[in-house]
Amino acid sequence: MKTNISRSLLLLATVFTLGYARAAEPLRMNTMGKKTTLERSLERALNNSLSYPLLTRENMNGEVYVSFVINKEGRIEVIDCRSANERLKDHVLRKLARIDIGDNPDGSWKTTHMVFNFHPEKS
Repeated sequence: MKTNISRSLLLLATVFTLGYARAAEPLRMNTMGKKTTLERSLERALNNSLSYPLLTRENMNGEVYVSFVINKEGRIEVIDCRSANERLKDHVLRKLARIDIGDNPDGSWKTTHMVFNFHPEKS
């Protein structure tokens, strides 16, 4: 009887400890499979359009905070754009104005908030 109680307590402690350790890990989800066509198109367009401006010799380092929606025509409408570097802010706004995602029959898409970090690569 004493052995069964000890085993049960040990089993309970093990289950509790493993459950506690798993709760500390972040939830891992396969987000690639759940993205909509519009989200994939936006991600692809941003990756293709926005990059560090290599040809400019001025200080083009910093962060640009942008809030935008996608209208029915699939164009990006910037709601808010902030940055300490005005030239970098203008660069991002010019690039975002050129992006065309494709038709968006649902109308204005959810407001998206993004931070773009621009720093030259160190070799």
